[in-house]
Amino acid sequence: MNEYPYDFHPCWSNKCSQAWERIHLPVASVCNAKCAYCSHSLSTSCHTIHPGYAARIMTPFEAVQRAVLEMDSRPNLHIVAVAGPGDALASPTTFEVFERVKHLRPHVEFCLSTNGFLLSEMASRLVCLGVKTVTVSMSAALSSTADLIYEWALLDGIRTLAPRLGKKVVPLQLQGIRDASALGIHVRVNSVLIPGVNDSEISVLSRAVAEAGAKLQNIIPLVPNANMSSRRPPTSMELAQARTNAMVHINQFQNCKQCRSDVVGIPGMDVPL
Repeated sequence: MNEYPYDFHPCWSNKCSQAWERIHLPVASVCNAKCAYCSHSLSTSCHTIHPGYAARIMTPFEAVQRAVLEMDSRPNLHIVAVAGPGDALASPTTFEVFERVKHLRPHVEFCLSTNGFLLSEMASRLVCLGVKTVTVSMSAALSSTADLIYEWALLDGIRTLAPRLGKKVVPLQLQGIRDASALGIHVRVNSVLIPGVNDSEISVLSRAVAEAGAKLQNIIPLVPNANMSSRRPPTSMELAQARTNAMVHINQFQNCKQCRSDVVGIPGMDVPL
């Protein structure tokens, strides 16, 4: 990959020596889907490592104040991101925060995480804000698998359940990746590896997202939780094999720390807000 300063973006580079710091602002209070491994709850413990978790929701005013304060005291902090605890694109506060920060710090980089359901609809708006990188959480290539991962999704204002859910969600996510990529947004795909659920189709998923325009995939182990509390995470060998198989189709990110949505710093060396 020779576009964008990938060597400096901590969510894209497998090297930390030159990585920029980033701040995850927990302003996404709304989620338009319920994953089986997510409890849709906040965590007051600073030791909780579930991706996307936060101790609390910040108001846009609080978030912008904190971002500016941190940027003033951290010269290596170049990225302002929204990675939860809800879905960044389903939460209007994400755009409010980005617009305010852009006004105060025009040269800051923006980043966000989303399930991708609204990515096609919002891609042009993201480009106008200067968003260059988006992470799409997508863990299923088959609609039947998506039905196992998502308990429900809000699609076109309608709460949708299996078996109609998966048939709509998978094409929607792939189209979002296509549309965002076509507009110049660099898309990374986060895929949760769930033994017995999606482990047999990771390579199919990797090929599909690569063909849609994604530049990087981040295969991460399941953190047993909520309605998947009884499921085991993949072994280190299973995870390594999945990444090896997927690498045939798309570059693999190897340095994920499964960050919370309320931290600042370099992943693995960051602190809660």
